[in-house]
Amino acid sequence: MTEANDPFEDLPQGLVEEMLARSNAISQDLLEKFKDVSGRKDVLRKNLEDKGVLRSYNDLDSVNTYPTSAGVDGSYSIERMLSLDFACVAAVAVEGLTPPGPEKRNWPKPRYFSHVESVRHNEDTSQILRGISAGLELHLIVNAPHDVILLDGSMKTPLIFLNNATEKLSTVPETLSDVFLNGKDSKNEDQVKFPGLREIISDYYELLKSERTDKIYAAVPKYTTKNDLSSRLGFSEFDDRGLLNFILRGGEYIAPYEIEDSGSPHLSLTYLPSDYDVSPELREKLNKITGELLPNISIIYFRPHAYSPVLRIEVPKSVSRNKTRLRTLMEAIQIQTTSLSIMEPYPLYLADRMVKHLSTAIPAIRKASFQKISEHWSGDISNVYLGMHGYRTEGG
Repeated sequence: MTEANDPFEDLPQGLVEEMLARSNAISQDLLEKFKDVSGRKDVLRKNLEDKGVLRSYNDLDSVNTYPTSAGVDGSYSIERMLSLDFACVAAVAVEGLTPPGPEKRNWPKPRYFSHVESVRHNEDTSQILRGISAGLELHLIVNAPHDVILLDGSMKTPLIFLNNATEKLSTVPETLSDVFLNGKDSKNEDQVKFPGLREIISDYYELLKSERTDKIYAAVPKYTTKNDLSSRLGFSEFDDRGLLNFILRGGEYIAPYEIEDSGSPHLSLTYLPSDYDVSPELREKLNKITGELLPNISIIYFRPHAYSPVLRIEVPKSVSRNKTRLRTLMEAIQIQTTSLSIMEPYPLYLADRMVKHLSTAIPAIRKASFQKISEHWSGDISNVYLGMHGYRTEGG
């Protein structure tokens, strides 16, 4: 029997039986919680209506604009070998479904950046790769020609990853530090250069400022633990999305509100090399990112259709306070959520599927490298074989 047909194949029988024995208790617990929410759904809806925060997309006064959309996601993967590691990082931007009306396609195929190299063993390699990945995502977002560009994750996530990377610059392999700080001499199909930290800070500032009225940037996290609304409604065991899935109908949304910030993340420049130049203009942008823009991100919960889940959407204030831009964003998300089996906007689903398969390419890279080495190796090839033996793959 294959692993696909038997998910318990490699587990001890007693362990499986013990876990399955708990399924009845777990299902009963979930049933009680779901029944409690469902039974009070009408009261909760009335509560939201009385507060004036339960709204309908159709009430936004604007005509359909049929916006184009793209989704961006990034990933990294490390193949831990006996002698060295393979470090891979990539970010992908994918165009969404073509909106109704005259066909408007910007990209015949996805756009991407990637980097792969062999590095010495280092426990902090993952931190620098996350930083590179976050930067590549930001660069793809601001260079996309679409009307609405969606980021997989939270608006704050890139800053957290960038800061973690800068703190590890002195400990990680120098080649990866150089890629993070200065980018590299390569371009994608749109002739956009692989970015370094300076370009990334400017990209982040542009995304959060969102001054261009012909561009809308939004972050759509798949998983969230935020329960601001649910706590106020007396259901703190549920996160906001989980609770609102029982309450909101198709086309309804919760009026934009600001994040109750418990402290914005930062990006410390003290860990940068002394000879790495950061202009006063760039420092000012960074100060505005952490001091003004990130603390003022707006949150929207929107259910595009009755058959789709509620989405948590994070946008700059310049979008949430403009009804025309807000309607354009929701129209784009409605267009991109047409499948019952896909739980997120279509371009984000595609970008995630593509980039998360990065780890599957590493064995092929390792095999091709070994074959090339064996052609020029005059000693005992078994030493090379053992040195390139992969014993663990990690990524994110």
